Amino acid sequence: MTGTNAAADAAAGRRAGSGAGSGASSAAAAEKAQTAVTDWCPEYRAQLVLPPGERPVPATAVLDPVWLADRVTESGRRYRTADERVAAVLWWYSASTVLVTPALVTYVVTRHAVDPRPEATTMHMRPDGLPSGARSAAAISDDVSEVGSLLGVALASYISALAEVAPVRPRAAWAVAVDSVAGVLLRAGTTVAETPHATALAGELVAAAAEHLGEKLPLPRYVDVAGTRFVRRASCCLIYRAPGQAMCTSCPGRRPEEREADLARFARRFGGR
Repeated sequence: MTGTNAAADAAAGRRAGSGAGSGASSAAAAEKAQTAVTDWCPEYRAQLVLPPGERPVPATAVLDPVWLADRVTESGRRYRTADERVAAVLWWYSASTVLVTPALVTYVVTRHAVDPRPEATTMHMRPDGLPSGARSAAAISDDVSEVGSLLGVALASYISALAEVAPVRPRAAWAVAVDSVAGVLLRAGTTVAETPHATALAGELVAAAAEHLGEKLPLPRYVDVAGTRFVRRASCCLIYRAPGQAMCTSCPGRRPEEREADLARFARRFGGR
């Protein structure tokens, strides 16, 4: 379900209430919020519900250097590269989107956020070592500063772990993470016809994360091309450095005029002006 129907259902569900509590009540609130998302927006089932053939893995596994190093090794095999930095960034590019999705999507669709921290999150792992989705077992406050702060705590822990097992600079990993936050919020806002609200929320959440961590983080950015909003990425996933791969359409490393022309063609193809 997308567009105005999803927006109407989501608005109706918000009036029913939710929110965080402690213990069992927090877990129940988290289940309620995530189930509401998949009921109103079935396209999110693939990200929030464990698919057949995949296995649940606690997100705390990302903090285990042995486990994470194995994922980087698998990423190198997948993309046929011996460059550990490329392999690690490509894994993080996928994983960061998965790990922030439950909290951000529930926050946009229901206005009630689930806990993004690793101890509350379970990943859905594909046989090839990539996470396809995740689910949270706890709810948190609906206050934007708390949601942003806990999002920052979660991402900081993952980024620190990644920097220990691969030659990835934390600032580069943060750029990927912020772009993931921006992309997840854009998709959620588009799904429920609340793009301006969702994309404005990106800046608020990242600002709250930066204040809580005491760090200067890159800001999420968007650009409107041919009537369609895109993430204006600050990060590069480095896929073009793997054999047989090219730069992404929205890669910041491309010439701006070429990137905008390709985004305009994409927008016109999928409903823009």
